[in-house]
Order: sequence, then C-alpha cells, then structure tokens
Amino acid sequence: MPGNIDARLLQMKGPDSGRAHVIQDVGQAHLLSDPRSLTYFKPFLAEERTVSAAAQELGCNLNTLLYRVRVMLDAGLLRVTRTERRAGRAIKHYRSVHDAYFVPFGLTAYHTLEDRLAAQGAPLFGTLIRAYGEVLRSSEHSGRFLLRDERGAVLTTDFPPQQTPGGLPIVFYDTTLTLDVADARALGENLQSAFGQGVSARASASSGPAGQRYLLMVALLPLAEVDQVTRPGQDTEA
Repeated sequence: MPGNIDARLLQMKGPDSGRAHVIQDVGQAHLLSDPRSLTYFKPFLAEERTVSAAAQELGCNLNTLLYRVRVMLDAGLLRVTRTERRAGRAIKHYRSVHDAYFVPFGLTAYHTLEDRLAAQGAPLFGTLIRAYGEVLRSSEHSGRFLLRDERGAVLTTDFPPQQTPGGLPIVFYDTTLTLDVADARALGENLQSAFGQGVSARASASSGPAGQRYLLMVALLPLAEVDQVTRPGQDTEA
C-alpha cells in the first residue's frame, strides 16, 4: 500500500530500476514486510539518525527502539555510520545499509498477496477511518443519507463538509465508474498529476514553518465483474 510517498518514487518503475536493493534474506524480508517492524526502520532509511532522535520522531519509548535497532543491526539492515562523544558518552549514529529496498513477495510470511495488502494497509486505513470520523464528528455529521440522485443512481453518503469548523479543507469522494480506455487513461493522468502536485507542495513546505498534516490518497482501479463495489447502476459516495 502507498505510504509516505517521496517524489522520487513517482519515477521508479520497480526492482529493476537500479535504485533498490533486492532482498534475498528471509529474516530481512520479514522485518521489512511487517508493518510494526517497518515503523521502527523508516527513520533510518537513507538518513542518519541517533536512537534518541528516531525515538522522538516516532514518539516511542527509547528502550523499545534500542531493542529494535539491535535486531536490525543483527539482521544487516542498519549500520553504524559514526560515533561521537557527548558529555563523556559515546553516541552512535545509524543509517540503513542501502537507500532503497525491494522485498520479493515469495520471501514474506504472507500466504497470498491480499494477505500482505491487508496487513500492510491496516495502519493506513486505520488512519483514514480515524481522520474521517473526526471530520464528521467535529462538523456534527454523524448520520448517513440514502437517496437517489438526478441521474437515477442510488447513493449512500455522509455528505461530508468541504471544510472543518476551523476552515481546513476536506475532500472525500468515492464512486464506481464505467469508462472507456481513453477516458480512464486521461483521468488517471490527471489524478497522478494532482497527486504529484501534492507531494511537491509537501516538499516545498518542509523547509518552512510546520503546517497541517493531511492524508492524501488517489486510486483508479479496474474492477473484475465479481468484485464490483456496488451493484450495476449504483454509485456510492462518502
């Protein structure tokens, strides 16, 4: 599942792009495919961190992260880049051995691809549900509507507001569409362009004052006949 997307990843095409180290060790694959373990690894990916700095970034217990760092060192995922003296103490700095990784599915502990997607997507979709719930709660939108629109399609919707009571923008829509290939391709290009603009805006804002964090997701997926989200002729919008 997409996580925090770096602008460089929009140009990556897969493990043969030459940018990612292909994992061949089962232990490393387990650590990098488990959502909890991956959380502790992320601060050190392609960047140097002390354990203290990484713990502060993650908001986790220092001893917990110290244990995780030892595990990742033993697994060959982290290396010590340098050691400095502070108040008579030796402070180690850590960084991932490689700057990018590709984890083959066959080395993971998941039985099916859907199992992997469900496990790795759970934190993301949990965040989505909590954020959307807070938007509805703060705007006093707790009920759900069932109606037929002007096109004759049946909708079940929350009618989410376009902004929070504090004025922060909100966009939340989903639906099923029937498109020809040309229209779908054009829509996909527009969505990818909008997503890229969001990533670029985040990169530009990173050097300035801290702003509001937002969850941005984009999806346009062809549906198999047996996997229709709604019955034919019906649309569902949040």
